[in-house]
Amino acid sequence: MLYENNHLYLLQKTAMLISFLLTILLSQITASQPLQNENYIVDNFNTNLAQTWKGRHNNFNKTYQIKTENNNPFLSAKSINSDNLIVKKIEVDLVKYPYLNWTWRANHLPENGDESVKKYCDVAASVAVILNTSRFFPKTIKYSWSTTLEKNSLTESPFAFWPAQCDVKIVQSGAVYKGEWQTERVNVLADYKQFYSLSTVESKVIYAIVIMTDSDNTQTLSAADYDAIYFSKN
Repeated sequence: MLYENNHLYLLQKTAMLISFLLTILLSQITASQPLQNENYIVDNFNTNLAQTWKGRHNNFNKTYQIKTENNNPFLSAKSINSDNLIVKKIEVDLVKYPYLNWTWRANHLPENGDESVKKYCDVAASVAVILNTSRFFPKTIKYSWSTTLEKNSLTESPFAFWPAQCDVKIVQSGAVYKGEWQTERVNVLADYKQFYSLSTVESKVIYAIVIMTDSDNTQTLSAADYDAIYFSKN
């Protein structure tokens, strides 16, 4: 009975997340295309967060806030036993803009955080792209700063039940660079081909960006900062 109850809880949690993302993506928010120097700018966090981002919970501004350091605004995330996330609707062709770029720093790693295991499925920082908004076939690629998983390792979210798919790639790991800004550049198109065993892709739309710093499973503290998120042609 305990197993059945836990399984039902996980199914409900996954269904709620999928429903939430679909609601955001199909809402009245207009996806703009801010092109600058041949880049697709997702956000530099120079404006009010609530204008273009939505949270899983209405009180997402308790976890995610715009702060300033050395006259530079950035997104600050601090999670205490929370599973909140924020989503921004976009519309960018992955074939035209295959590279995702951003800067981030992990300030506090959730204890024993491991996104391959339900019990420890928390992360200091993560940036994910939504590839498919279908209620029945949602698809996501998530780039994470893990507490325990090795850099460049691949895994799948234990909360994504078939036919949903959420692939996770570890971009940074551990506390070696904790508290230091790191600049990342990943080839999302190449990762998409790898995860879905595709040789060629003529066109593929990314519908949203998800940022998540969470700590609900480990019941610990997780904190990170984010800045300068954009897609580029090379």
